[in-house]
Amino acid sequence: MFSSPEAVIQPTEVRTRKGRKLEVRAYAGGDLAALVEMYASFEPKRVAQGLPPPDVPRITGWLEQLQKKSSQLLALDGAKIVAHTILCPIRLPEIEFTIFVHQDYREETLGTAMSELSLAWSLEMGFTKVLLTTEFSNYRAIGLFRKLGFRTSSSYGDECEMVVDLSAGSKAKAA
Repeated sequence: MFSSPEAVIQPTEVRTRKGRKLEVRAYAGGDLAALVEMYASFEPKRVAQGLPPPDVPRITGWLEQLQKKSSQLLALDGAKIVAHTILCPIRLPEIEFTIFVHQDYREETLGTAMSELSLAWSLEMGFTKVLLTTEFSNYRAIGLFRKLGFRTSSSYGDECEMVVDLSAGSKAKAA
């Protein structure tokens, strides 16, 4: 984890468009099994750059590697993990952002809330440039990212890289 003591994120309650009350908090070591469970039922598989992996052994290995090099937020509905964001430092001031929302919780504004919390946490950790990669066909995600201040910085094949500069007073900075 790259989170400094000053950048500890406090558990937060988020209410979805459907009125569900979810807890958003930082990933803890004991969350691995529940997170593997979320990804085991996640659809579609291999939606973004081959992620999430297609089977439980690969999902487990991927998540174990992420635990070593990233900071992560989880959204929980009771004990069930329903969304996961990943902040993987590249080098100061740059960090890579990834988000996965379980299909049963999409279209409820959870992705927006998780993204805003993740961007605010990035800034608290000292990262001001947040990058992500998505497919051009992922219209909803691109719309969300643009609403948060991301702009396309490059493209290759079916994917584009997007970036937001949090130090420039973007909408995301106010989150």
